[in-house]
Amino acid sequence: MVDAQGGILQRLTKPALLFAVVTLIGACGYWLLEDMTPLQALYMAVITVTTVGLGEVRPLHGYGQVFTIFLIIFGVGAFTYFATTVANYMIAGEIKGFLERRRMQNQIEQLQNHYIICGFGRMGEQVAREFRRENAPLVIVERSRDVVERITRAGYLVLHGDAENDEVLKRAGVEKARGLVAVLDADADNLMVTLSARTLNEGLFIVARTNSEMSQSKLIAAGANRVLFPHGLGGRRIAQMALRPTVVEFLELVMHDEELELCLEEVTVAIGSELDGIAVYGAKIRHTTGANIVAVRQRTGRLLAAPTPDTILHAGDIVLALGTRAHLEALREKTSHGT
Repeated sequence: MVDAQGGILQRLTKPALLFAVVTLIGACGYWLLEDMTPLQALYMAVITVTTVGLGEVRPLHGYGQVFTIFLIIFGVGAFTYFATTVANYMIAGEIKGFLERRRMQNQIEQLQNHYIICGFGRMGEQVAREFRRENAPLVIVERSRDVVERITRAGYLVLHGDAENDEVLKRAGVEKARGLVAVLDADADNLMVTLSARTLNEGLFIVARTNSEMSQSKLIAAGANRVLFPHGLGGRRIAQMALRPTVVEFLELVMHDEELELCLEEVTVAIGSELDGIAVYGAKIRHTTGANIVAVRQRTGRLLAAPTPDTILHAGDIVLALGTRAHLEALREKTSHGT
């Protein structure tokens, strides 16, 4: 926004200064030659250089008329230069803005299995950074035009509008999206976004933020898969940092350090894959891929934090695995279709 304003001022400074100088010279001329008051002289100068056609304050003397001729010649040129510069900038800006919005909407329409972030406050911006770090396709929906311009400069796909509006969510591709994050400031807004998004896409994975523990049950009832209470989460995290600093440090490195080779990832078992219907021990995952199974969320929703060797994996189960990127890629091949 600051850069854009700087560009406007830089372009308009020269023609505006020229127009002001010519008008000031004209006012001084009428004041000295025709013995007018400062206000009358300024009035005469303005109506002359802008050619608005209003009546003179009083009939001019011969030298006043000669001065007016020269003022028209130079003044009209200065005014035309100023007006043309302003008009060109406005027209060019409107066209550029329209083309930019059209280009961005076309890109959004081509997305599949992407994520939608509703709100770009401090938390929304951090979520966007994490998605970008993971190369996850995303669209940001933001109602503030100033914030939209900042998001655009940051290189994100953004849609200006109210995320509570069904049409705005449809334009963001909610019906084809994989997940939605509602991080607006007010709980009521996040509740409405969650309800609208769930109505438009029953399979959408929705994460919603709340500022009150009492709102968590309402967001779950509205369709949120996960509800984040930042104050509660922050308190638990601080406590764990004090009680188990090494564990927290390790998890931070695994989840957020791009330079660390070790990663923690979740992989879904597909129908007909090598692991569908196979026990953890029989699959020999550690031997064949190098990845370590940490936990399994069964398709029923039950979470096995320490799966036993005879735990049977089924299509739809989510395997939580620890390993290098190469190990995890090998595991994905085993859990994908047709392998």
